[in-house]
Amino acid sequence: MRRLALLGLAGVAVFGAAIIALHLTGSGVDWTSDYVSDLANQPFGWLFMVGAFVHGWGNLALTLALRGALRPGPLRTWSVLLFGLAAVGILLAALFPIEAPGQAPNLPGQIHRGAASLAFALELAALFVFSAAFRRQLDWRRQRAASLVLSVIAATAVTAFVIAIQLDIAPGLAERVALAVFLVWEVWACLQVIRPQQKPEPDLKHSYP
Repeated sequence: MRRLALLGLAGVAVFGAAIIALHLTGSGVDWTSDYVSDLANQPFGWLFMVGAFVHGWGNLALTLALRGALRPGPLRTWSVLLFGLAAVGILLAALFPIEAPGQAPNLPGQIHRGAASLAFALELAALFVFSAAFRRQLDWRRQRAASLVLSVIAATAVTAFVIAIQLDIAPGLAERVALAVFLVWEVWACLQVIRPQQKPEPDLKHSYP
């Protein structure tokens, strides 16, 4: 499980590094008004596509890591399913780049938008279901609060992103904030699997000499 979590961590690192590198190289994409997907149409756009593809596989690895770390149950099943489907959405979005600005919408661009939107929604749902699953897992109960806080922040960021799109007010910035929150949760989850879990303290009220 730790190896899978390390792969998940690597996926986030590669994706984050690709986005930062493209912004630092003067890609011409405005980080406040242009979407992250527009990076694919820049001279080094292949770097974004590779980063997104690696991120998708990394999230699939994290899906398997969390599945192995949690005890079987309906909440584990649903959380893993939602997170895994979100990872597939990321892979599809990476394989089908969005059309360049000014071009008419095409099939790859429509697939990209649909897959990316679905990935956002599915991963957000997965975060809340994982938080509920952690509450029912003795070894993960202490992690539930942090996961729930990040889930609420992610929901707020996604809501702000949708509003920004409708009002056309800094949608690129809103998207990057929402994406960053998801990446923080993914890194956090990877670290929880990698580090040794602390054993729950015994209930002294019911212990006898």
